[in-house]
Amino acid sequence: MKFRTEIDTINIPVNISHQDKLVMLGSCFTENIAEKMLRYKFDALSNPFGIIYNPVSISKIIDRAISLEYPEEKDLVQLNGLWHHFDFHGDMSGIYPDEVIRKSTIFIDNLKEYLTSASTIFFTFGTSIVYKRNDTNEIVANNHKFPSGFFTKMRLKIEDIVNIMTNTITGLRSLNPDINIVFTVSPVRHIKDGLIENQKSKAVLLLAIEKLLSLDNCYYFPSYELLIDDLRDYRFYKGDLVHPSKEAIEYIWEKFSDTFFDKSTMEIIYKIEKIRRSLEHRPLNPDSEAHKSFLSRLEKDIMEFNKLYPELKF
Repeated sequence: MKFRTEIDTINIPVNISHQDKLVMLGSCFTENIAEKMLRYKFDALSNPFGIIYNPVSISKIIDRAISLEYPEEKDLVQLNGLWHHFDFHGDMSGIYPDEVIRKSTIFIDNLKEYLTSASTIFFTFGTSIVYKRNDTNEIVANNHKFPSGFFTKMRLKIEDIVNIMTNTITGLRSLNPDINIVFTVSPVRHIKDGLIENQKSKAVLLLAIEKLLSLDNCYYFPSYELLIDDLRDYRFYKGDLVHPSKEAIEYIWEKFSDTFFDKSTMEIIYKIEKIRRSLEHRPLNPDSEAHKSFLSRLEKDIMEFNKLYPELKF
């Protein structure tokens, strides 16, 4: 007797190894997977401009990097002693305008470098509900706690997402013709507008991605379905009942690994995890002979790993 509807096989013809460069942009769920990638020493650039929830703002970031469109002081707005850019997360804000521009310029250059050479880019869409500035009619990535009267809230249409992302992908392919594009929808629930609005928002994203999959080398990884339909239980959420729990992230990571990593890559990951757990170990008695012996074995393991994989050195 079965008590779960499991997603057994995810067929995406993309293999990722430690020789690949990766770009990961989007919702905070992107951060969860990117943390894993960085833990296991993959060369992954994750959300250099901070978390981005909606497809339009993700598209604008890509377009900005491709064309090397750097922000100018006239693009910044000030509130509560900080200068902000509406296309960037608050992580990019600063006390002085030149500070924001300097950081942004560095990250734009870095993102273009990765986009030029990356084998795969991951887009994680979080919501199709966006905020549009009333003065410029532009959709923002982050409202930076400006008064609500500064914006008009709206839900993107399927065709708007498809058209904007198609143009961005065309530009991306002109820069890097062979790049693989993997879409996913974040399982994080945006419930401040209510459960019904959250479901409508996610539905728009899913239907837009369905149309985008007609483009070459575009694929879909079912993060959303793995939590909502496969695990389907509140014990796989954190206490806020919105974000996935550690166990849920581990489960989705396992599915991610099965999909994108071959046997040799998984063997490297296993070795890295073994060393990392040893490095994270906190001894009860640091001066004991047992701990000194443990450190000696760990040093030997690290030296052997560094000889086998000099590009992944600890």
